[in-house]
Amino acid sequence: ERLKTKIETIDNAVDKVMSLEGFIYEENELAEELGYTNKGKRQAGVSAQQVEKVLPEAVTLAAVDMETDEFSGEITSKSGENYLTVKYEKLIPLLIESIKELKEEIDGLKTQIGE
Repeated sequence: ERLKTKIETIDNAVDKVMSLEGFIYEENELAEELGYTNKGKRQAGVSAQQVEKVLPEAVTLAAVDMETDEFSGEITSKSGENYLTVKYEKLIPLLIESIKELKEEIDGLKTQIGE
């Protein structure tokens, strides 16, 4: 907290989580051409494009498509295609807030049932 200035709480977290789809995938030929080396290995993930819509802070250019300008330090897509990847650790705050929203809803329902 000493190194952060809180800007806002993540709101509508459950709705944001519900808009995401978790899936099992294998890297395709294009991924292999770009330098990924897990072809044929099943992996679990989410779509960077879906995540970008609800939490853009959790998405960045894929490492295989990233170059840094040696003078300005600006990071850009070396292919021009802007291939994206998810920074999965950045999804944790979204999940925490969605759990808290669900807990509030559960508590409200318990109160209604108890009345």
